[in-house]
Amino acid sequence: KLLGLPEQPRIIEGIDIATLHGEASVGSLVCFIDGRPFKNGYRRFKIRQVAGVDDYAMIREVIVRRYRHAANEEELFPDVILIDGGLGQLHSAMEAFAHLHDAIEAETGHAARPPMVISLAKKQELVYVQARTGPLRLPRNDAALRLLQQVRDESHRFGQHYHHILRRKKTFEEDLKAGRRAPRARKRNA
Repeated sequence: KLLGLPEQPRIIEGIDIATLHGEASVGSLVCFIDGRPFKNGYRRFKIRQVAGVDDYAMIREVIVRRYRHAANEEELFPDVILIDGGLGQLHSAMEAFAHLHDAIEAETGHAARPPMVISLAKKQELVYVQARTGPLRLPRNDAALRLLQQVRDESHRFGQHYHHILRRKKTFEEDLKAGRRAPRARKRNA
């Protein structure tokens, strides 16, 4: 009801960006169906087109790469897309959907409309909803807010995990190039 949807959303996808000074930047996407994580729907994206630290451009890249097929009506959109961030991240996602819609419509003559897109800002836990002037401030114990927090936190965890994998891999490769050996596992005395 809060989002103005005709019925309760079944499928929610959460998107987050993980980067450290523009190095090993990744996007993550998690999927929740009926309030539970659906691990087969998880996706991770190595950011290819954005150099440096530009969270908004990275969100646009992930949106375009993930939802190109849905906009082309080759697969379905989720009911709600949750972006980890505030108003700026929401606007960036909406720009990406507008660009994607226009590009697909120019190619095929028609394109599917994107679903409800919202963002959830950390700390104050404000929910920003597309086409709404101000943020929603839900009570801390609200079930809807807790679900959105769970989706946001899971997308953050999943993205950070992949980001750390890429950083470790890069450090390992740099050590090999510099002639340093990888540390060996020590034998344990029983």
